[in-house]
Amino acid sequence: MAELDLSTTYLGLALRNPLIVGSGPLSDSVAGVKQCAEAGAGAVVLKSLFEEEIRADADEISDTLSQAGAWHSEVYEYLQADIGMRYGPRKYLEMVSTAAAAVDIPVIASINCVSADTWPEFAAEVAAAGADALELNVAIFPRDTQETSSQIEQRIVDIVAAASQAVDIPVSVKLADTFAALPNLVLRLRQAGAQGCVLFNRLYQPTIHPETMKVVGGARYSAPAESALAIRWLAILSGCLDLDLAAATGFHTGTHLARGILAGADAVQMFTVLYREGITQIQTVLAELQTWMARKEFSCLDDFRGLVSQGHHPEEPLFTRLQYMKRLAGE
Repeated sequence: MAELDLSTTYLGLALRNPLIVGSGPLSDSVAGVKQCAEAGAGAVVLKSLFEEEIRADADEISDTLSQAGAWHSEVYEYLQADIGMRYGPRKYLEMVSTAAAAVDIPVIASINCVSADTWPEFAAEVAAAGADALELNVAIFPRDTQETSSQIEQRIVDIVAAASQAVDIPVSVKLADTFAALPNLVLRLRQAGAQGCVLFNRLYQPTIHPETMKVVGGARYSAPAESALAIRWLAILSGCLDLDLAAATGFHTGTHLARGILAGADAVQMFTVLYREGITQIQTVLAELQTWMARKEFSCLDDFRGLVSQGHHPEEPLFTRLQYMKRLAGE
C-alpha cells in the first residue's frame, strides 16, 4: 500500500498524524512521552496537573491541606491520599522541559482547573519551560442550587481568558458534554482566546455498591459507543467557528479516527485502547486509517475532513431533530 499523507495541524502545530495520546498515565513521565513519540503518536498531552496542586506550596503541604475549605472537595481527598506521589509544580515544569527537548512531536501541557485564580502565573512558566500548547481540562460540577448555568459558563470563559492572557502558546479547552447551548459557549471561548476545543472530557462517574453501601469507582475506560456524541457535535461545530477541534472519548480504532475526521476534527485524542492494549497499538490504529483511506481513494486527511459535517451539507438534516423523528418512525 502506498504511503498516504496523514499530516495535520492542530492549534497551529504541525502533526505527522492526527493521533494524539490523551492525558493520563501514559504521559506522566519523560520516559512515557518518549515511548509515545517512538510508537508514532502525532502529539502527546501530559498528565494533568491540578489547580489545587499549584496552589499548594511544597514546603507547607500540611498547613495548606488543613485549610480544606479552600479546596475543591474531590481533589482535596485525592491530594490528601496521594501527597507522596504527586508531582508538585516544580517537578511538572522539569518534566515539561525535559520531555519537550527529548521528542520531535508537540508536547501539550495540561492543567485541570475550576477557577481563574492563582495558576495562570504558573501557566506562563509552563510555556517558558517548552510546552508547545496548553490544554485546560475544565470540569465544574454544579452542586450549588444558587449557581446558574450561565454563571458556570462564565467561570469557564474567565478561566480561558486568564490563561490566554498569561501565555504566548496556543490554548485549548477540554469540555464536558453537559452544556445546553454548546455552540454559543464554544464561540465565547474562542472570543476569550481559545484556539482549540476538545470534545469531550470523560467525567469521573462513581456509583454506589449495594452491599457495602459505599461510593465506588464507575467504568474506568471508555467504550466505542461513547464517541457518537463527540462526532455529532464535531459535525455541527466544524466549519462554523474559527478554532481547531479535537475528538476525544471512545475513539479506539483507525475507523474511529476516520469518523472523527469525517465529522471535521483536526485531531483525535486516544487513551483507553493504548493503555489497555499497549502503546504499540498506535501503529495498528494508523495502519487501519491508511487502509480505509486507500480503499476510499483519499490521499490525505484534507480530502475527507468535514465531508460529513453539517457545514459541508447545510441543507441536509444530518444531526438534527428530523433524523430523530425518522429513527422513531423506523426509517
